[in-house]
Amino acid sequence: MTKNWSTQAGYGVLSLEFKKLLGFRSVKLGLLVAFILPAILTLAPDEGIAEVIGADVLLVSGWQVPGMALYIMMPFMLPLLTAVTCAELVGGEMDWGTLRPLLLRPVSRTRVILSKLFIAILYPFLLLMSTLIGGLVIGGIRYGIGTFNGGTGLAEGGFVGAGDLSPFGALAELAQGYLVAGVILAPIAVLAIVFGVLYLNTAAAALAGVGVILLMGMLKVFTWLRPLLLTEHLDAYSPLRASTYTTQQSLVLLLIYTAIGIVASMLIFERKDL
Repeated sequence: MTKNWSTQAGYGVLSLEFKKLLGFRSVKLGLLVAFILPAILTLAPDEGIAEVIGADVLLVSGWQVPGMALYIMMPFMLPLLTAVTCAELVGGEMDWGTLRPLLLRPVSRTRVILSKLFIAILYPFLLLMSTLIGGLVIGGIRYGIGTFNGGTGLAEGGFVGAGDLSPFGALAELAQGYLVAGVILAPIAVLAIVFGVLYLNTAAAALAGVGVILLMGMLKVFTWLRPLLLTEHLDAYSPLRASTYTTQQSLVLLLIYTAIGIVASMLIFERKDL
């Protein structure tokens, strides 16, 4: 009976964290930006998009818009939105004075921090889903979403493709690419939680998370360090990446970073004086 009640309490904390996430202004703004930006990007000339992506792009189908949006948003926009919002999951509660009352509930600190970590990892997937839907909506209106000759940019052949691509095949390519992108953003979300637990302040945690991302981007000048830098694997979803490591190798490293961040968050939170 006690075990069942404890499990129900744990689910209650998880549900509460999800409701709080949806209530954040940063989340509403982030999801709106992720939804609208693909529409704005379709207004850019094909040569401008090709220059940014580093590959020839000629948009002829709505199925290509989400892929194009992912290429442009993943290097900075999506990591930034992830870091800022996930920092709020802990820091925001301290700012509002709601974290201590939450810990007074008959639920362990471990359940509380695991719930926050789960929601933090979930958030990038919500952002990506918003981007995907927004891209398909505007892409469908402008170009249609039927069978087309080309690729989504997220499989071998890039945007050129290898012949006719059916809607089902295009959706499969997008789903795989976007799932990989979610895994890429997971360690950034967890890193924001780590800093949130350390500083117990939203601004400090967000600044630290963004600062680490920027620092890693600069440290690529040390070639021997590049394989270990998170920023070197932000394009693991791309078949067009010019990299010496495979997508599988990048994902393994990203999952290791995520696991380390989860353990660090739990250990610090258990010992933190609140």
